[in-house]
Amino acid sequence: MDALDLTFTRHDPAGIERILDAVVVPLYEATHADVIDDPFYSAARFAERVRGYVRAPGFEIVVAYLDGTPVGQAFGYALPATSRWWEGLTTPVPDGFTVETGSRTFAFNELMVLPEWQGKGVAHALHDELLGGRKEERATLLVREDNEPAQTAYARWGWKKVGKLRPYPDAPHYDALVIGLPLTRAASRTR
Repeated sequence: MDALDLTFTRHDPAGIERILDAVVVPLYEATHADVIDDPFYSAARFAERVRGYVRAPGFEIVVAYLDGTPVGQAFGYALPATSRWWEGLTTPVPDGFTVETGSRTFAFNELMVLPEWQGKGVAHALHDELLGGRKEERATLLVREDNEPAQTAYARWGWKKVGKLRPYPDAPHYDALVIGLPLTRAASRTR
């Protein structure tokens, strides 16, 4: 993909409400068609989660556009010192791993690209655009165990699995991954 064709917009919590119904939720619906019938993955439940994320400190969303059309998005927030993010861990981690300070960990909540643009570098560009300017020490994300394309991409980009996590009682188990920040050129360029 020619990077010049792809443009990005950044939105903080104040700007998300303007694009939630017109951009964010439609991108989610198009990228989660395989699971959207499951109540946990419904568009309404997703919008509810986004509204919760927006209230978190350091929330930011990046939307990728190609010729003025949104083709993907990535967003997350800084885990506060009182975060419950790690409470769903179902596997052991080293002592101190789950301690948050408000500036230690960026929760990379979502990365999604329209199916017709997957495998063309859009996801990696969004990933780097969102994480590139973050000031936290590390980032974390959750990925479905059965999402092989995402698992493979995250491994190529330098993410490491730290355990299994179930964020909500009705959620599936996810693989919890981490990566050090800031991103290094070598890590962000690996494909």
